Amino acid sequence: MRKLYFFVSLCLLSASLSAQVIDFEDLTLPTNSFWNGSDQSGGFTSGNAYFSNSFTDWGNGITSWSGFAYSNMLDTVIQSYSNQYSCYAGTQTPNSTIFGLSYNSIDWMTTEVIPNFLLFNNTVKIQSIDVTNSTYAALTMLNGDMYSKKFGGPSGNDPDWFKLTIKGYLDNTLKGVVEFYLADYRFTNNDSDYIVKQWTTIDISSLGVINKLAFSLSSSDTGTYGMNTPAYFCFDNIRYQNTSEIKENLTSTNYAIYPNPAQEVLYLNKPAQKITVFTLNGKKLIEAYQTQSITIDWLPSGLYVIEINDNQKIKLIKL
Repeated sequence: MRKLYFFVSLCLLSASLSAQVIDFEDLTLPTNSFWNGSDQSGGFTSGNAYFSNSFTDWGNGITSWSGFAYSNMLDTVIQSYSNQYSCYAGTQTPNSTIFGLSYNSIDWMTTEVIPNFLLFNNTVKIQSIDVTNSTYAALTMLNGDMYSKKFGGPSGNDPDWFKLTIKGYLDNTLKGVVEFYLADYRFTNNDSDYIVKQWTTIDISSLGVINKLAFSLSSSDTGTYGMNTPAYFCFDNIRYQNTSEIKENLTSTNYAIYPNPAQEVLYLNKPAQKITVFTLNGKKLIEAYQTQSITIDWLPSGLYVIEINDNQKIKLIKL
């Protein structure tokens, strides 16, 4: 008796939709100014995301903040805590008038940097973000001060570095990590050492479908109380796709799954580097590597999204 398998030409969920962008242009600021949470609101919303902020008034004109702020200050000369809201690029990104600013506080019990969390209103497929150094951090690394060393040391040979770490989460599940060096003096040839000045786009699409981003900074310059390098960086243009916006595209794909509907085992017509099964709202249920089939007999009846990763090319198929 001949077995007959029906290959269903399934709809590819388009990964080329126009990106949504959080660019802070829905916020307002006077010229050469900033918002740092002094209104005690605890944070702000821009686009599809909430940016938390902690502001403390210690009295006698002494205040502090951590988390996220936003600014339009572009001073690249003054190396001072009073200039903590300026970006080292000295310019905005194209068509921008406001950028975001992140400052990580230190847990004084552990001396560990406390991550800053950005919360999306819904699950998104993240794409990229533009970053640069703050002027205060950059000039401190370049020149040193009474608290922080000059990167490279007196000889210029010290292998110093200042690193941004971005983690993507879906609820409390870590989806991935991207690291980017805002300064790097580890090269054998000192001419290759750098402190990032220009706005730079970081590809963070490997974080996948998420609803939270965590930002933290680390440095080779640490002491008794933790990191000595000022824990600031500037960012803009967070690009993403709403998972609810993924639409059907009738163009056929190189991948097919069968049977569809399926009850016990789902097969691919060829092996994939990674197969991930999500609910329609982005919750990850199954993740399998280097395989051509997955067992799904424990899943409730319903609709799901299959993400197929083949040599870093992502395809989404509806099951």
